[in-house]
Amino acid sequence: MKRSMICFFVLLIVSTTIAQEQSFLVLGDIHYDRMEDHDMTWLSDKPDDLRQVKEYTRITKEIWPLFSSHLRQRALQHDPAVKTVVQLGDLSEGLAGSEEKADQMARAVVAAVEAVNMPVPWLLIKGNHDITGPGAVKAFDNHYIPLLQKQLKRNDVTSSGYAHQIEENLFVAFDPWDKNEDVLDQLDKNLSSTDARFKFLMVHVPVIPINERCWYLYRDEPRKRERLLEIIARNKAVVLTAHLHLYSVVRRETDWGPVVQLSFNSVIRDLERKTADKVHTRFGWHLAADHPEWEPATLTKRIRLLDEGSRYVTFFKQQDLPGYGLITTNSCAEEIFLEYHAGVNNTPYERICITDLLK
Repeated sequence: MKRSMICFFVLLIVSTTIAQEQSFLVLGDIHYDRMEDHDMTWLSDKPDDLRQVKEYTRITKEIWPLFSSHLRQRALQHDPAVKTVVQLGDLSEGLAGSEEKADQMARAVVAAVEAVNMPVPWLLIKGNHDITGPGAVKAFDNHYIPLLQKQLKRNDVTSSGYAHQIEENLFVAFDPWDKNEDVLDQLDKNLSSTDARFKFLMVHVPVIPINERCWYLYRDEPRKRERLLEIIARNKAVVLTAHLHLYSVVRRETDWGPVVQLSFNSVIRDLERKTADKVHTRFGWHLAADHPEWEPATLTKRIRLLDEGSRYVTFFKQQDLPGYGLITTNSCAEEIFLEYHAGVNNTPYERICITDLLK
């Protein structure tokens, strides 16, 4: 009898722990694109944009069906159960070239998302490509916002800056193109609105620079930047970002605690790729100095910014390795783990305890 009771309580504890675990698929830039969704006359005098369009339309045709099918299978089969798909902006290529084509492109992207037939909802945020070109902003509001409402079953989501909670996990979307004066106050309100155990800030543009380009939020607005870092650190939110087409994990100290940022890239050119050619583990000025060919006129400034930032970065990893993330939270053990998968590999490239970085 005593042995049976011990076994019962052990099973109860195990089942309770498992019940507290939830997973989330995380995707970076995708740049879904079709050639028929572009005004080619408008693109003809933009050679770099035309080059991108040709590349992304090929990737969409050849890679996206296989990649999206793989993602659906992961959502169906993964243990712990996947609760949502987080897509971090640049879902579309944009650059449609006219209001008519922008509307057509947005409708095509919505149809592509729905065609995946995910068993869980998508959490979407705005990326710069999603709103680039004539008519793109209007098309985003007319099609992406209704898609988000449908996915989340929430008609009260009327903008790209919103909060959504899934049990113990709060996801807050931040729109860096929102010009309202109170945008940071609203972000603080959204992040502190609940006592959710785990909080995630979803923003397309990184908060912390991770490569030679030094593209990060409020780079030239120090007061706003300090306020943003304070909001994130005080709320102990994990930053989920994309934009730079890199996989990266970085920890930065602030006066209010650490900020941990995870960057993702889902523009996949080789489904079977498993490793990166080079892994950067040292943050600092050399990230810019190693690429002097990129915007040489700003090289000195970027070297200085990275050198100053190196005083605060205590963990850094960055590499060119497209794929997707699986984040698992456990409210019983109070842990967050990231598994990063290259291409369509079921075996994770690496597994990192994000909780340790937040300490």
